[in-house]
Amino acid sequence: MKLLNPPSRSILKLSSIDSLCELLEVKKGHLLYICYKRADDLKYQSFEMPKKRGGFRKIDVPQKGLRVIQQNLAKLLEENVEFKSCVQGFIKKRGILENANLHKKSNWVLNVDIKDFFGSINFGRVRAVFIAKPFEMHPDVATVIAQICCFNNYLPQGAATSPIVSNIVASTLDNRIIKHIRSHRLLYSRYADDITISAKRVFPREIAHISEGNTIIGEDLANIFSRASFEINDKKSRLQSKYSRQEVTGLITNKKVNVPAEYKHKLRTAIHHWIDNPVEAERKYYIDILGLKVEDAELTGDGSKLKRNIYGRLSFLAMVKGNDDPTYVKLILKMAKHDPSPPKFIKPLKEQYQMYDVFLCHASEDKAEIVEPLYNELNKLNIHAFYDAKEIGWGDSLIGTINKALLKSRYVIAVMTDKSVGKAWPQQEINSVLNGDISGGTKRLLPLIHGDKETILGNNFLMNDKLYVEWNNNPAEIAQKVQALLAQKAEQTN
Repeated sequence: MKLLNPPSRSILKLSSIDSLCELLEVKKGHLLYICYKRADDLKYQSFEMPKKRGGFRKIDVPQKGLRVIQQNLAKLLEENVEFKSCVQGFIKKRGILENANLHKKSNWVLNVDIKDFFGSINFGRVRAVFIAKPFEMHPDVATVIAQICCFNNYLPQGAATSPIVSNIVASTLDNRIIKHIRSHRLLYSRYADDITISAKRVFPREIAHISEGNTIIGEDLANIFSRASFEINDKKSRLQSKYSRQEVTGLITNKKVNVPAEYKHKLRTAIHHWIDNPVEAERKYYIDILGLKVEDAELTGDGSKLKRNIYGRLSFLAMVKGNDDPTYVKLILKMAKHDPSPPKFIKPLKEQYQMYDVFLCHASEDKAEIVEPLYNELNKLNIHAFYDAKEIGWGDSLIGTINKALLKSRYVIAVMTDKSVGKAWPQQEINSVLNGDISGGTKRLLPLIHGDKETILGNNFLMNDKLYVEWNNNPAEIAQKVQALLAQKAEQTN
């Protein structure tokens, strides 16, 4: 952490409460009244929120004038303070995704959690950090700032000042850990109370090791936490090798940054229940699953609270995986189909994913002999087919365009020949469709085989139970079969 010292709003060596009030744009009498005279129950409104892994988190929300003063102070501190790149929480253009990206493809990942992070930062620590370098404020000014920031002798979760003040206080911890691990060439980052240390090679035993299935933090590292007045939550400490699931701030980092499978599963379940019965789904989620009391849950009469929650989780999925991720697109379109008042971005998304009748999956070697004549025959019957040579233009995203086309195709014709056996790209497309079939999607894969059937099917064992059509230079016949399938599907839908 370093002080930026902006010329017009500098807090370096702030010498008087009057100067502080000028920077915060508040009258001195009003500030002192709110800090020292106003009753605690008028300063904050407190409630509990359930944690993801059980238990409850106390939230203290500042009221009226105090809230404005805290917002102004937080903005002032942001203008004056710059944090090291290891600090990933509560800073613009940094977050859990950027934090996870730092540690992906590591041999070892150590997670360490600080117990009661905000609660362990008390009035005295806040006051002391602003008296010390680099701020060097007058003790009276530091006292007032600590009074603005603290409630019942801790940093309240819900106050605008708590994130940046906690990062300022924790900077000493960051510096000491970085110095301690520097010789081992380890990577360190901190997102609020969630600390990650990763190694591209061997993880030093003196930093942490696994004994009888438990992660043991090295004595010197543990002492760094205690000397900085933080306590490690031993129950949440875990050292993970590349052969197990490595998780950083809730995201999987083994090969690429990904969302845990259980997150997607819970999201699918929430969408299914909301579509089936929005009101009951909302009640079940907030009362039965999260454990909120009815009077605290603020349930709606139409399930709209859960709907907003679902769209928020979908946005998180898109942030991590991208807007063209097949799972995200499938789930967002499913919500859009049943939501009478979807967000504004849904309409262009629905137009973008209008259905193809058939997707032609093939290797480049089969284009001229099979795919081109089949595509032409499908066109003659007004069957809307996706053929990459016709649909993907110069500068388009190859993977993104194909993923979208696979999602919005009613059928997929998999051209499988002696030339294409073992080719990675068409096989990846086939597996994508097969995975949808197995997980409960519509069975829509149509194998088209040309060559040694036993060899071709032997390389695609998941397709052994699917009927196939053989290519005998008969594109018109195959196109007619597709037309019949589409007509049959239309009848079933109606």
